[in-house]
Amino acid sequence: MKIKSSINCLSVFIMLIVTACSESNSLESEEINALEIALGVGSSPTPIEGNYLFFKDVTYGTRERNRLDILLPQSDSLNGAILFFHGGAFLFGTKEDLYEGEVEGIITALLAQNIAVVNAEYTFINDSQAEGVLSSLEDGAAVIQFITSKASALNLPSNKLILAGVSAGAGIAQWNGFRAQSNSQVQGVFATLAQSSYDLYQWEQLFPDFSLDSLRATSPELEALFVQFYNGVPTEELSKLLDYRSQIDAKDPPLYVYNPVYDDVVVTAGNPLDFNVLFHSYKHADFLRKKAIEVGLDYSGAYQESPVDFILRRLLN
Repeated sequence: MKIKSSINCLSVFIMLIVTACSESNSLESEEINALEIALGVGSSPTPIEGNYLFFKDVTYGTRERNRLDILLPQSDSLNGAILFFHGGAFLFGTKEDLYEGEVEGIITALLAQNIAVVNAEYTFINDSQAEGVLSSLEDGAAVIQFITSKASALNLPSNKLILAGVSAGAGIAQWNGFRAQSNSQVQGVFATLAQSSYDLYQWEQLFPDFSLDSLRATSPELEALFVQFYNGVPTEELSKLLDYRSQIDAKDPPLYVYNPVYDDVVVTAGNPLDFNVLFHSYKHADFLRKKAIEVGLDYSGAYQESPVDFILRRLLN
């Protein structure tokens, strides 16, 4: 199974012209050496064209995929950082996916505004070290903790993080962005091709006549994914923990959510299963916005502003 994590449908909303930013002093060689020591790796050629520092495959945890990249403007005055998580149904994908296509335009625009870009990989649900999707989500918390611990070395101001993700990565960003245990440093959550909850039974509220158990009985592919996702059968406690939508309240960081509008395909046991619709339907975004309205959380989307405008508004104001 492959779920494409591209977000080409966002192209009309992304700022393609990067506004000029004020000049600042480039980092001295001593400062770069100090960063290399603090991060445990030397600098590498950048995957994005421009005068940036790039630190590749920085270790942030003990699991095999606990690696991240850091792109830094050549500046001694950062305005914040964005933490990206790639997509791939928690089964595939790499951080390199975000260095091409429309996300590259977002990254370039943010670097030009002296915003650091962190791009993280995470444990997959079929990894030997995984305990279902919870391991992937907890890796997101570890990324936040790691970057926060390196804030001084990175010259990163406190409370100036944006969590961002595509598809599965959007789930990591939301789960951590809406939890008090991990969102004290976070100013916003950017999610595209997003799911609305990882209590999958909540999805029965989105699609007419949708029954998760009926689909599991008729789709061996979905059943195998279900077991890997929950590391077995979910308990009530685990389902509650994974239902990040239920944790949304007015004190959480504002949410920017954008999902494309697919044809109104009915997801039932009697129809061919379209994972792209099941995982990425606009109905997930509507379900999240409904919760935001109920609790009074600030939210935004492509109908209101571009992703870059949202991120700059949250970090520069």
